[in-house]
Amino acid sequence: GYTDLYVVNIGRNILYRNRGDGTFEDVTDKAGVGDSGTGISAVFLDADNDGWLDLFVANYLTYIPSQESEQNPGAYPGPLAYKGEPNRLYRNRRNGTFEDITQTAGLHRTGDRAMSVTAFDCDWDGDTDIYISNDDTPNLLWINDGKGRFHDIAIDAGVAFNSIGEAPGSMNAAVGDVNGDGLLDIYVTRLGYGSLYLRTPKGLYEDRMWASGLGLLTQKYTAWGGVFIDIENDGDLDLCIANGSAFTLDGMISLLLENDGTARFTDAGPKGGAFFKTPINGRGNAVLDFDNDGKLDILITAIADRAFLLRNRSPATNHWLKLKLEGTRSNRNAYGTRIEIHAGDKTLRAEATCPSGFLMQSDPRVHVGLGQRTKIDKIVLWWPCGVSQTLTNVNVDQILVLREPSQ
Repeated sequence: GYTDLYVVNIGRNILYRNRGDGTFEDVTDKAGVGDSGTGISAVFLDADNDGWLDLFVANYLTYIPSQESEQNPGAYPGPLAYKGEPNRLYRNRRNGTFEDITQTAGLHRTGDRAMSVTAFDCDWDGDTDIYISNDDTPNLLWINDGKGRFHDIAIDAGVAFNSIGEAPGSMNAAVGDVNGDGLLDIYVTRLGYGSLYLRTPKGLYEDRMWASGLGLLTQKYTAWGGVFIDIENDGDLDLCIANGSAFTLDGMISLLLENDGTARFTDAGPKGGAFFKTPINGRGNAVLDFDNDGKLDILITAIADRAFLLRNRSPATNHWLKLKLEGTRSNRNAYGTRIEIHAGDKTLRAEATCPSGFLMQSDPRVHVGLGQRTKIDKIVLWWPCGVSQTLTNVNVDQILVLREPSQ
């Protein structure tokens, strides 16, 4: 019942087991998840839906400084000049150890250079899929067959490249329903033009980066971390982007972009506070509610600078709900639980997933803004084990702790 910690590194990754007394122990070797590659991102997911969390590790590339001369002007030509490292999927054996099943799961590839991994139920069929943001190679969308075997559909689905057919350095993918149609969309930050992939009822995606206004708003910046956040609890997913130069320490402002509910964005930086006028060399960002007041806060990291914790001071005029889930037959974190919330004329879809991002992870609790709606008519949860649960007449403005029913 205690949250453990997995840390990716250049070299051996580390799994820390939470002892429950405020201390941790290194159980990496016993667990078998050290992986000596260049780890850059990781998520826990129940790949085979057996009720135990498995581990996916995204690796970058092999760079050995001792073999490169800093005097050589061609020593740092870019990521494609170095060998990409394969990612890893570790299956939980249910006894504190893991086995590498990358090959048998169909996930082994060479030549990719991952920057981050995002796990979510892309097709809403009850199993967890995987999206990989790659550096200068096409992104990947691994679809789970329900038994823990995967196949990539990124090119066919329209999420491998940006709108002009390029595969510039992708950094991070954020997932959420940005236009309110009940389908999960994907926003990708990039060294070049990013992408807002809106999912269609046919299971394909359309890149609406420019139609959404995001192309014009972001074109001057190099984006790293990108997270969806409902700034004012009005029920629409807004966007926060951490920007920074890839080659110098020159700063860029971070972006706070407001969604009108139809996937049209405008600059909300002027009302976001002084921070959004301050250039930093931003990298990671995360969404959290550190004071549990129901208003989502932001944490942003930067190179050669401190971290910035931004407290949300929006007027508390809109309502909200936060869900903290606990699995019993499903995995303890209830990752993979699909959620539908009905409040008056508003229907919201969400999923409990392992948080992901560029070098950071957000609060894992599911948060929804409800606007002026004062009562939730119905919440439907589809737990990973297959059990569904319905709650009616739920109060707003609360952190609701839900335990998976036994049957």
